Amino acid sequence: MEELKLALCEDDKEELGRLTGLAQAGPVPVSVTAFENGEAFLEDYRPGRFDMVFMDIYMGGISGVEAVRRLREQEPELPVAFVTSSQDHALDGYRLKVAKYIEKPVTQEDMDGAVSLAAQWREQAAVEVVLRGKKLSLSAARLAFVEQRAHYLLFWFEGGGTRQVKGRLDELAPQLAGFPFFRSHKSYLANLSHVVGIDQELMVFRMKDGQGVYIRRDLLKKAKDAWEDWLFAQARKGDRL
Repeated sequence: MEELKLALCEDDKEELGRLTGLAQAGPVPVSVTAFENGEAFLEDYRPGRFDMVFMDIYMGGISGVEAVRRLREQEPELPVAFVTSSQDHALDGYRLKVAKYIEKPVTQEDMDGAVSLAAQWREQAAVEVVLRGKKLSLSAARLAFVEQRAHYLLFWFEGGGTRQVKGRLDELAPQLAGFPFFRSHKSYLANLSHVVGIDQELMVFRMKDGQGVYIRRDLLKKAKDAWEDWLFAQARKGDRL
């Protein structure tokens, strides 16, 4: 199994070392990036970098609750575990869709259970498509957009990763119909969940990573409507939390 990428945010160095040891001692292979406060985490963070975040609530500077609130603006579904000595923020955990609320001292069982959730999330986020008769497994949630270049498809993932595979958008697009993708151009397929705006003058989707995905002129209104419909659907989900 490929290593899970974990972020551990804890301002007590001794506790941070203990959490790291628990994570590395579990049955699932992991790589750990440690942060001593929320500001350091947010400064280093980019979408797609981690499979799970363990966040202490009470730290110097911004609280763990505020750090996760800002994280949620970019990754609404990423598994997060609050690690704390108090139950006072259980409601915050619910509102921020926190996967685990772990009270200190954290046990090996606590850590293993949380890491197992991260492994399940990554597995569920994967979708299998077939291109030119060959199966390809990819994370549709992390796929920002796909670009057709001659006989190849270039997959652009959040965080800057890319993958090139022989194939055509005409073959791929129907297989991603269950996800919020929009065919904005003969050479581009955009994930609406990674769009932050539309530049109508340049006719591009503005993506979270700063890139632009071209929109064909005659599809500009449909692209705008599709993105606004997606935003409305997400807002309704939030209202039901």
